[in-house]
Amino acid sequence: MAALAACAGPALPPDVTVRHTASTETAGNGARWHLFLFNPRQPRTLDERIRLAKAQVATERGCRWIDRPRAEIEERTRQQGAAYAETLLAAPLICDS
Repeated sequence: MAALAACAGPALPPDVTVRHTASTETAGNGARWHLFLFNPRQPRTLDERIRLAKAQVATERGCRWIDRPRAEIEERTRQQGAAYAETLLAAPLICDS
């Protein structure tokens, strides 16, 4: 049982809610850029937002994280605007309809 838990990756803390929505922009190979929204009252580093977003996606059936360079994720997130710099993340996913 412990081996299966290790494969699941980091869990989303029970007090954290992460939501995401598909943008209109393609990320190539069937993926779309998704915008992940975090609690605006709790700024988070980019690495923390990536970790939490990956943990959220791991709990969802029908969606999977697409590996892209951290710099590309950082740039796409930055393009969303400075007002959201620590509370939003743009990341590529493939999701079933």
